[in-house]
Amino acid sequence: MPTLSTHRIDAGPPVAVEDVIAQCNRIVQEKKYSRHQFVTSIEQTVPGKEALGNWALQKYHQVYLQNQIFSIIHSKSSFEDVRQFMVEQLVAEETPINCGSDSHYNLMRRFAAACGVPDTQFVPETASPQTLAYVNVLLSIMRDEHFVVGLLTIYAIESQSGESVGKLVASLRKAYTFSEAELEWFTVHSDADDDHAEEGIRLVRKYAGLAPDFAGRAIVAVESICDAWLALHDYYVSLLKEKAIQ
Repeated sequence: MPTLSTHRIDAGPPVAVEDVIAQCNRIVQEKKYSRHQFVTSIEQTVPGKEALGNWALQKYHQVYLQNQIFSIIHSKSSFEDVRQFMVEQLVAEETPINCGSDSHYNLMRRFAAACGVPDTQFVPETASPQTLAYVNVLLSIMRDEHFVVGLLTIYAIESQSGESVGKLVASLRKAYTFSEAELEWFTVHSDADDDHAEEGIRLVRKYAGLAPDFAGRAIVAVESICDAWLALHDYYVSLLKEKAIQ
């Protein structure tokens, strides 16, 4: 089982896995969403809670639907450590066992409810085309690519999450009067995602030599998911601007 940082893939030239990861990290830094207007503007514009709720409902759908990424990778890998990591991710996301007091989509639902979103809105029909488009990009990468490329794609988003969510929760605490229970999705993700990203990239390093054309496929996937992520946040900004307090 390959563990070195350089492997031979498909009889082509050696691929320096660390170089590929470094290039992907540069893409992440260039497209980093902690600099996106969605993250930086909440404290300045102070959208009304109804506008925040419009976003939170779509975030609920995003979080709920994207959890399939972990089961897809689990089903595609025969390696125990990869499979167990995916189970750990699913337990964290789908249950109150070890990473929050409820499933992560229900933590976001709790925040949405605090913004005034009624229970009747939490149905599949309210997921917007923009939210579904992002989830479809993410799930397509998981289904179509080698599981190592899938892990790297998840890492590209999770490695940014702690910083960005930390900024969001600081703004929400400063500008609003939400309780800590209502903000739990943010506090969980400002802490946990960095650990998940670290384990994910360790597994990428371990198994990258098994992925055909790892260098080419990895870079395409990371570019694609970062662009889709920014496009989703452009849409999220539009939800906040519609009813922001003037």
